[in-house]
Amino acid sequence: MTHRSHRQRAFACITPLSLAAALIAMPVQAQEEPGGEIVVTARQRAENVQQVPDAVSVFSAAAIRDAGIRSIDDVTTLVPNLSLVDAQDAGTVAINIRGIGQVRNGEAPVALVVDGVQMTSTDSIKQALFDLDQIEVLKGPQGALYGRNAIGGAINIVTRKPTNELEGKVVLDYANGDDRRLFGSLSGALVPDLLLFRVAADYRKFDGVLHNVTLKRKVDFVEDTNVRGRLLLTPTDRLTFDLKGAYGHLDGGASWYIPLADGHPNDTRTPIQNDFLGKSPRRITDVSLKADYRFDAFTLTSVTAINRTKIDLIEDLDWTPLSILGATQLREYESFSQEIRLASPSAQALRWTAGAYLLDARRRIDTVVLLSPDPTAIGLPPQDYLELPSARSTEDILTKAVYGQLNYDLTDQFELTLALRYDHDKRTQTNRLMPGPQREATFDEWQPKASIKYAMTPDHMVYATAARGFRSGGFNPPTGSFPELYRPEVADTLELGSKNTLLGNALTLNAAAFYMRYKDQQVFLLNVADQGIVNIAKTDIYGIEVEAQAKPTRLVQFGAALGWIDATIKDFDGTETYKGNRVPLTYRWSYTLYAQGSLELGSARLTGRVDYSGKSGNYWHIDNADRQDRVDLVNARLTYDAGAWSLAAYASNLFNAKYTEEFFGREFSAGANDIRYPGQPRRYGVTASYSF
Repeated sequence: MTHRSHRQRAFACITPLSLAAALIAMPVQAQEEPGGEIVVTARQRAENVQQVPDAVSVFSAAAIRDAGIRSIDDVTTLVPNLSLVDAQDAGTVAINIRGIGQVRNGEAPVALVVDGVQMTSTDSIKQALFDLDQIEVLKGPQGALYGRNAIGGAINIVTRKPTNELEGKVVLDYANGDDRRLFGSLSGALVPDLLLFRVAADYRKFDGVLHNVTLKRKVDFVEDTNVRGRLLLTPTDRLTFDLKGAYGHLDGGASWYIPLADGHPNDTRTPIQNDFLGKSPRRITDVSLKADYRFDAFTLTSVTAINRTKIDLIEDLDWTPLSILGATQLREYESFSQEIRLASPSAQALRWTAGAYLLDARRRIDTVVLLSPDPTAIGLPPQDYLELPSARSTEDILTKAVYGQLNYDLTDQFELTLALRYDHDKRTQTNRLMPGPQREATFDEWQPKASIKYAMTPDHMVYATAARGFRSGGFNPPTGSFPELYRPEVADTLELGSKNTLLGNALTLNAAAFYMRYKDQQVFLLNVADQGIVNIAKTDIYGIEVEAQAKPTRLVQFGAALGWIDATIKDFDGTETYKGNRVPLTYRWSYTLYAQGSLELGSARLTGRVDYSGKSGNYWHIDNADRQDRVDLVNARLTYDAGAWSLAAYASNLFNAKYTEEFFGREFSAGANDIRYPGQPRRYGVTASYSF
C-alpha cells in the first residue's frame, strides 16, 4: 500500500469512528460535574481541555480516586495508544506512546512533569502516586514547550496544594499478599494567608504474590516509603514561592524472569525458578523551588530543581535453579535544572510564552557479571561467584534550550499557534573500567510547531497541527558489543482532530488522526549482561484515537476510548533487513471501557465502578518472530462514601488473566533460552479513609 493510501485510510477513519463512539456513548477519563469544565495546564496556562488543540486525556482527583490510580502503570491502561512495560527492577520501565518507545538506559519518550518541575531521571518514573489533584496526558510531540524528551508527548502530574484551612486525611489499605499500606496528609497555615504547608507520606509493606519454586518464597516483595513536603509563601499579591522536597526509599525484589522453550512467549505454565533472590533497592531525593512574580504585562517564573536517584540491582542471569550467571548493576543519577519563563496574561487575543532551560546531569552505570561454573573447584565457598566487571562508565550531560510560543485569536473562531524550541545537548562519557580518552558528542535540533484551531461554536472545535519532536542520542557502554554512539531521533507529525461537547455537557466526543515520519528510532538490545541501543533508520506511523464520555444523569457515567497504530519499519540499515516489519513494543489496538453508577443513601453515597482495558497486536522484537497474545484486564471497585470517612473494596485483574509483561527471545539476549517476565496476577483488597 502506498503512503497516500495509508494516510487517506487513517484520516478517513475519524468520521466513522467518531460516529461509533457517539453511538456507544462512552467516556474519556476526565470526570467533572455536569455543566462544569475541565481545566488543564497543557500549554503552561490554565485552559478548558476542550479548547486545547492537542489530544489530551485528563484524570481529575475524583477520577483518580474512583479508578484506584496509584502509579503510572494504572494511567497507561486507561489511555489509548499509551502503554508501559514494568519489569526487571524498581526503576526499569518502557513507556510507549503512539509507537515511540522508551529504551533501557536511554531517555523517556514523554516529558514527565510534577507541579511544573520536569523529572529528569527515568529511574524515578515508577513511583507511588499519592495526594494528587490531577493527571494530564498530552499526546503528540510537545518539544516546543517541554523539550527534547517530549518527542511523543508529556504527562503532567499535579499534587494537592497547601491550604489555608487545617485539613488532613488518613488512608489504610490491605490487600492479598499481605500488602499493607498507610497514607497520611496534613495541610494548613503556618501564617494565615501568607505561609501555607502540606505534608504527605505513603508507606507500603508487601510480601508478594509471585512464588519462586526453587527458593520456596515470594519474590515480588516491596517495602516502600515516600515523604513529600511543600511550603507555599505569598508575601504579596504578585509574588509566590513554592518550595517542595520529596524522599523515597524502596527495597524490593527484582528480575524474576522465566526461561521458556524457543518461540513460546505466551507460555504461562513455567514457574519462576531462579536460584538466588534478585533485589533492587532505590533511593530518590527531589528538591525544587518555583517562584512566580506577576507584572502587569507578564508573569516571570523561575523553576530550580535538584534530583538524585540511586539503584543497586543484583539479579540472576540464567534464571534457572543452577548457579551459573548473575549480575549486579549500580545506576546513579544526579541533576540540577533551571528554567526561566515569561508568560503573558491569558485574557488577551495575543498570548505568548518564552523561556530558557538548563540541565546539568551526571549518570553513572557500573555492571558486573557474576560467574560460577564450579566455585568449589577454584577454592571458593559454595554459591559464591567470580566478579567480572563488564562496564563502568560515567556520562555527563549538559543541555541548553530556548523556546517560545504564540497563541493568537485571529477571530472569535480561529486560533493560530506558532512555537519553536532549540535544544543543544552535549554529552561526555568516561570509561572507568579501561583507561582511554573520553567520548564526546553534541546533539541539537530545532523543534517547530504550528497549529490552527477552528471553533464552529463554543462546543465544537476542529484543529490541525504539524510538529517536530526530538530525543537526544547518546553513548552505549564502552564494551565493544554495540556501536559507540546511538543517533538522536526526530519525529515529524501531522495531526487532525476534533473536540465536541454535546447535550449540555452530558456527552463529550473527541477524535484525532495522525501521521508520523520517524527517523533513527532507538531500539534496546540485550547481550547477556551487556546492554546497548541501536537505531532504525526510518519508520512510518499512522494512528487514530477516539475518546468519549457520557453522563446521562448526575449519578451515572460511562466511558470508552479506542486507539489504533500502524507503525512500520521502512528502512532499518539500508538493506532489506526487517523492512516492512512492525515496530516492537507497540500495540496495534488499545481500548478501554468503564461504567460507574452511584446510589445516594441519605447523606452517604454508594458507588460502583468497572474498568475494562485491552491491548493487542504487539511484537516483542524487530524480527516480528514473537507476538504477544491479546491482553484483556478487568478492574472493579465498590465505595461507600459517608463524607468524612469512606470504605472501598476493589480488585484488579479480576479474572486473573495470565499474560507476559516482557519477553526476550534468545536471539536478542544471547542467552540459552527465551525468557519472559510474568504479568501481575489478580489483586484484591479493602481501603478505609478518614478526612478531617
